[in-house]
Amino acid sequence: MRTIYFATSNATKVAHAALALKPFGINVKQATIDLAESRSEDPAEIALEKATQAYKKFRKPLLVEDSGFFIEALGGFPMTHIKFSLKTLGIDGILKAMGRAKNRNCEWRMALAYVYGKGKHKTFTFIEKGVIADKPRRVLRPMMSDYWRLYVPKLLNAKNTKALSDMSEKDMEDWMAYFSKNNHFLQLGRWLVKKV
Repeated sequence: MRTIYFATSNATKVAHAALALKPFGINVKQATIDLAESRSEDPAEIALEKATQAYKKFRKPLLVEDSGFFIEALGGFPMTHIKFSLKTLGIDGILKAMGRAKNRNCEWRMALAYVYGKGKHKTFTFIEKGVIADKPRRVLRPMMSDYWRLYVPKLLNAKNTKALSDMSEKDMEDWMAYFSKNNHFLQLGRWLVKKV
């Protein structure tokens, strides 16, 4: 079984990657490496910058993940500045900034960069589209981000009206099943299998 390293301090991300890549015969191990923060607004660019830094220090094939949340009515804001936007504006401030905008379209972009040698790399991005709710939704489950209270996913079910935070258990299971079959880790796994 091939081993690749995931440069992150988040053990949950490593567990998700390991689960997705195991069917491809890939073992994922965590590598905790201090990396400089990028100022880019493109998650794929940030992931590649960090993965290149990490490879220089670690000298083994590794991956780095980054993500962004893009709201069309706000010119794409907050992009990769998710934590900053929540700390400064919060979800109420985001809704206020949107005003009565008719365009509620938004998307999550989850990017993965894999560096496997000097100048050798590949990036993968999974985009999930949805809309911004008109008000913060109630919280029925642990959340990865406060944006889950505003984000209404549409990719799996165009008629869905529930935010990630208040979806039914069944709808959440369906969403998670869809994500686990279409995410950026699977793109990496398929590419690695073809490459060998």
